[in-house]
Amino acid sequence: MKEDKYFEEKISRALEAIKHPENFTDEELRKLLNDTKCLQACRDLLDGKEALARQNATAPDIEKEWSKFSSQHTTQKDIRHKGELNSPDGAPKGKTRNIDTFGRKLSVPAVKRMRFIGLSIVLIAASIALLFWLYAPAHSYYTVFESRTVAQEISIHTHEGKNLLTVPRGMNNQITLTDGTRIWLNAESQLEYPENVEGQEKRVVRLKGEAYFEVAKDTAHPFIVKTDLLETQVLGTSFNIRVYSPDNAHVTLLEGSIKVSDTHHTKELLIKPGQNATLQKGGTFSIHEVQAKEYSTWAEGQFYFDDTELIEIMRELGRWYNVNIIFTNKEAMHYRMHFQSDRGDSLPQVLNLLNSMQKVNAKFENDKVIVGL
Repeated sequence: MKEDKYFEEKISRALEAIKHPENFTDEELRKLLNDTKCLQACRDLLDGKEALARQNATAPDIEKEWSKFSSQHTTQKDIRHKGELNSPDGAPKGKTRNIDTFGRKLSVPAVKRMRFIGLSIVLIAASIALLFWLYAPAHSYYTVFESRTVAQEISIHTHEGKNLLTVPRGMNNQITLTDGTRIWLNAESQLEYPENVEGQEKRVVRLKGEAYFEVAKDTAHPFIVKTDLLETQVLGTSFNIRVYSPDNAHVTLLEGSIKVSDTHHTKELLIKPGQNATLQKGGTFSIHEVQAKEYSTWAEGQFYFDDTELIEIMRELGRWYNVNIIFTNKEAMHYRMHFQSDRGDSLPQVLNLLNSMQKVNAKFENDKVIVGL
């Protein structure tokens, strides 16, 4: 009886493996596929279920058929072991009479052929299921921005007559220099500037990140903004500089005129209001007419994007809210959108507004934003 119960459990596991191979290890699947006796029993059971389905208009009683199947296999096993089965038509003892599911007598070659075909079908089906489970393509994820564990406070350090202002993610800050120049520093940015810029031949500041400037006019003392990638010189004007990375370095002019160059001064050019100068690989600049408002509204507490790729929008949200940004669809990164929101809103509020445009689906879970279609 213990042996019969164990055999029934093996059949149950084999049927479950065919239906749900993902619930089994590779080693378990190999063992089940190599057990031909167990697989043949599974095939007999499935044939029985199919025959009942053809004969009855309603669905078969699975529990009843399983009990019947188990009883038949147990009975046949016991009789074969004793060699006492006699066929009604005079078949000799110790041999079984083979019939199909409709009661028709089958020859020995036909029985072997059917069993071979059935076993082949089961093995092929199980192999296909296993291969599909092992090699089915996984979802692709593209991380475009990563959060950081940093001190969330604005700091100013003074050394040798210069101040270093640091603004972390999720914050911005506005300062006024001694000459009246006003500067707005965006999230994740640093600005180094003199404690007193008045009386100096050149008013020089160094920037990492992004800042918006309203420079006090002083034709005798040029105002120069230096970064790791480019340099901007002005006499009196309003402009925005964004230099978070080599592939995102540009200057946008709102009023007045400015001269932009690379750090080696090999390329210099003048840009006009409403123009954006983007630093290209090799040190050259590309000039484009833009909506200048897009590059300064952050200083007024707004997110504003006009015909901007979604990847840039999400990076900006990641920087402000300090969260990981992950795309599940590569094409979605390059969707161009117009989007505006208040920087004082919570991240879920901003994502709900983005989702209301019905172009993408962005959700916040487990400290990251997942963006897909």
